[in-house]
Amino acid sequence: MLLTKGLEIEQYTGLKNGQVLPLSALISQSLKDFTIEPDQRNIEFVTSITKSYDELLASAIGQRWKLRDFLTKQNPEWTVVPSSILALPFEKEFIFSKPEDPYHQHISKTHGLSIITTSIHYNLGLDNPEEIIRIANLLRLEGPLTLALSAASPFYDGQFTGNQSERWLSFPAVPRFIPFFSSHQHFIDWTHEQLKTGEMFNIRHFWAPVRPNGSARPEKIDRLEIRIADINTKWKTIMAITAWLELRTLYFLHKRPDLKVDSNDLTLIDLTEENEKLAAIQGLSGHFSDWINENEDTCHKSIENRLPELYDLADELGLKEIMKPHFETIEDILTNGNEAQQKIAEYDEGMSVEEVMENWVQESLDEDIQVLNSISV
Repeated sequence: MLLTKGLEIEQYTGLKNGQVLPLSALISQSLKDFTIEPDQRNIEFVTSITKSYDELLASAIGQRWKLRDFLTKQNPEWTVVPSSILALPFEKEFIFSKPEDPYHQHISKTHGLSIITTSIHYNLGLDNPEEIIRIANLLRLEGPLTLALSAASPFYDGQFTGNQSERWLSFPAVPRFIPFFSSHQHFIDWTHEQLKTGEMFNIRHFWAPVRPNGSARPEKIDRLEIRIADINTKWKTIMAITAWLELRTLYFLHKRPDLKVDSNDLTLIDLTEENEKLAAIQGLSGHFSDWINENEDTCHKSIENRLPELYDLADELGLKEIMKPHFETIEDILTNGNEAQQKIAEYDEGMSVEEVMENWVQESLDEDIQVLNSISV
């Protein structure tokens, strides 16, 4: 009953003090499973595709440890750097991974430094293209809740921004207007229209909070890709958000097949974008206009309100034991705050941004060692 799933993980690399360095060209030349982004300050790797949470975790930590091992061998001061945006002061010029690449040139000219961010893209496999389109709409509406759980980018360029996900506030939506899709054919026709008008440079140049995806999109799609989340340090948080998204998808598949979104409802698009903005600024405390229950609440309360029905669904589908630790992690985040809140608390207690980042780098390493040891036993 579990869905197939996989993670695309974007990562900063740099120094132990949290300073990000342009290392992606070197990394990608040496590690075949790691791919460049347009700017050299972030690198991406992917996990294996699996239904198992244990296998997903093992694949993800294995890939990141491969990256850590390579960096350390090149320079003992090089390491993985957390956060989803450039937290410390950085060079304000685009550092091309492939300066001759027309797409990279377009990205630099059109979007500038705003795209030098990191995140995790959560992928969930589905067979039916129409269901992919329908559930992509629904998960887009719920995207602010995922962002609130994952928010982890409160610092930018050496300053506390006052926001919990500075990444999401700065990263551009492409195209600027993205409708809710009424069908797979609507998605196909719309995509080709964007390419024709130049709103999208190519198929990859579609940066939505949630998008239908596949090896030959838009004609062939086989998965949902949730792109709104920040990258987190704790692997149990990443696994819990995966479980949250999988259970919401299963809920929409099994419990609310009649729940549809009007693709022409501009008010709903505005509401969703406003919910995203408030989640990026205030995280779990952000205001959430709940489109299902038609009430006004916080992201925190809206997540809390959804948990009982997800408990029941997990039990009904025979997933109770598998999902139990992930429910516990979600509840822990609701009680103790997301990663951004925890880092803001350190800053509020008197630590500088530089001190927070240096500690955060060490916490990330400690987390990887602990998890790697636990799955190797």
